[in-house]
Formats: sequence, C-alpha cells, structure tokens
Amino acid sequence: MKITDFALIFIAIILPFMIVLYINITFTIKAEEMEMYYQNMINAAVDDAAYEMKQVESEDKQIDYGYSDSENKKINVNAKVGVDSFFKSMYNTLGISGNESAESYFNLFVPAVAVVEYDGVRISKNELVTAEDGTSAIKRVLRPKRYFTYTYSIVRNGSEYVLVPGGETANVVSTHTVEFTMDEMIVHRGYDYMFDEEIKSSSFYISDSKNNDVLVSGVVSSEGKDKIKSQIVSHLLDIKKSIIANVVSNELSYAVNENNDYARQSSVTYRFNFPSTTQEELYNMVDGVGIIAFVQGISVGNKYLNTKAYGMSTLGQTARYYFTAPNSDSQIHMNLYHKDINCPEYRLSKITDMSPRYATSKQEAATSVATGTLNSVKQTFKGFYPCPICNP
Repeated sequence: MKITDFALIFIAIILPFMIVLYINITFTIKAEEMEMYYQNMINAAVDDAAYEMKQVESEDKQIDYGYSDSENKKINVNAKVGVDSFFKSMYNTLGISGNESAESYFNLFVPAVAVVEYDGVRISKNELVTAEDGTSAIKRVLRPKRYFTYTYSIVRNGSEYVLVPGGETANVVSTHTVEFTMDEMIVHRGYDYMFDEEIKSSSFYISDSKNNDVLVSGVVSSEGKDKIKSQIVSHLLDIKKSIIANVVSNELSYAVNENNDYARQSSVTYRFNFPSTTQEELYNMVDGVGIIAFVQGISVGNKYLNTKAYGMSTLGQTARYYFTAPNSDSQIHMNLYHKDINCPEYRLSKITDMSPRYATSKQEAATSVATGTLNSVKQTFKGFYPCPICNP
C-alpha cells in the first residue's frame, strides 16, 4: 500500500474529529459572545433601574433621605418604577417592546427581580392572576415588602439573664422583634412577661444608649441589665448584615423555584434555580438600596444563560464624624471629632459607650453634647474640635 493511501486513510479518520472539534470551538466562542452580550444588556438594564429609582426619590425636596448631612442613611425609592424601568430597558434592547406575547414569554426567563429598600425587600415575580371575568393568566406581580426581621428572647437562668435567638422558651422574661435597616436605625417591639404587657413599637439608633433600654425589658437587676444589654447590642450589630442577606436570598430563592411551575405551563423545559453566590458577593448585593435581577434559561450557543446582576443607588452616603474624649493615653487633650475610625487618635481616645457616637455634619459635631464613661465615671462632653490627625 502506497504512503498516499495511508495519508488518505489518516485524513479520513481524523477529519471528522477535526470538524466536530471546530464546530464545538465555534459554538463555545459564539456562546461566550452571546453570554457577554446578554450580561452587558442585563447590567445596563439594572443600572437604568437603579438610576430611575434614585431620580424618583430625589425629586421630592421636602423629604430628607439622609444625604443632606442632617439625619440618617434612609433612601425612599419607588420599587415599581425600578422594576418597570428594568423590563422597559430589556424589551427595547431585545426589540420586543409593545409585543405583549413576546414580553410575557421573556418574563418567564426572569424568575425574580428584587428591590432592596432601606428597611426591607420587595420581589417582582411571576404569579397566576385571576381576572374579574374568571380567566387566569401568568402576570408579573410586585409583592409586598418583606422586612429585615429578627426575634430573640431574654431568659432568666438563676440570677443570670441569657439571650436566646428565636421565640419563647422556659423562664422567658421578655420576647423581642427587631426590624433592621441599612444603617443603625431599628424598629423594635415585643412583650414583657414580668409586667404582662406589650412593649410599644419604637424606632431608634441601636448604638444610642439613651433609647435602647427596651431591648432588655423584663430584666429587673440593674447589674444584670447593663451586662445583657451590652451583649444584645453587640449581637444585633454583628448579625445585622447576615439577617438582611438571608431575608433577600430566601425571598429570591422562593421566587426562582416557584417560577418552574409557570414556565412548565408555558412549555419551557429549563429548570430554574437560585444561582450559586458566595457570602461576600451576597453581602455586596445587599450593601445598600438597589435592585437585583436574575435572568436564566435563555439558550446561548451550546448552553443556557444563568446570570445575575445588581445595581445600587449612587447617592453619596451620609458623612459621619465620630466623637472621642481625652484619656491618659491620648496625644491630644481635647474633645475631638474624626472622619476615620482608623485614625490613631480615635483608637487611643475612643469611649465605648459614647452616646451619641457621631454627628452627621461638622457644625453639628462642634455643638454636640454627648455622654460616656471615662475613668469609670459617667461624664458629659460638650463641644468637639476637628482632629488634627485625620483632618475631617
């Protein structure tokens, strides 16, 4: 057999594999290009939505949203405007705006959109809606707000008081429900079993020792009250971000899973599921008011799209000027306010129970009156000067 015959046989064997390999590489490259195209489209739609929500809230000049250096970090947004803006941007980019059947079909591939607000989250998802004439159809619905809620009990164990996460247990003296926000403001309510009465709902900054006695309702020992209050404040500050993240992820997971039923009714065979997300990424998604969108199941080459995008309102956050009072270790013997808690002088002169801990403008800091324990004595500190080290 001639060498040319061997060459032809070799080519006949190898050529199909080369063709298959070429097709696979081509499909893979095409899939990556399409995936990048959709990801950029979704990111742009989410950014548009975050911007539109910001525009809505900032139009009302009579409401202080905490960005005028006067109160807190609250942003009041219009969730419906955000969701509508997201879908409007997607419809326009896909060229299906005004085509109701195409828009409804595309909605099935967006199992959940979350609007993360100052004090809770609202989920836009598909639901089976029954009209007045009795007919049913799958529609996009914006669900009521789910608040960032946490409950705990205070239990008496002999002469000691113990914090127990969750509801009632034996020897409980009070139960508490806390609704977190994006800053240190909380809404608190509960029940005091020692006095057999409800604890009225109230809002306050958790770090403000003047207002947070309600966190330890039912504790009768003054020594035990200070100890358990310190533990509870520290515990609530530690778990706040994880509670917010868990509420958002649980609401999104439920909406994504529920979307499978509606997709199946419309002959969509893709199995929707909550995208894998690291804790750090989830924390970043809920670090402020914004919008999160999941788009899944769209065919991109030889695979399916499974992506997420999030955008935050771009308003600047409230400035904070933190207070210190001089002690024996201080380098500067004056009441100071600092722009940076990593300032060396702040670390030397920080008072743990300073209340309030900070002001939101330099003018306010200069005239503030605060209280705190220095050298084991409860003291009052009036007026604060800019720290010459961190130069606020």
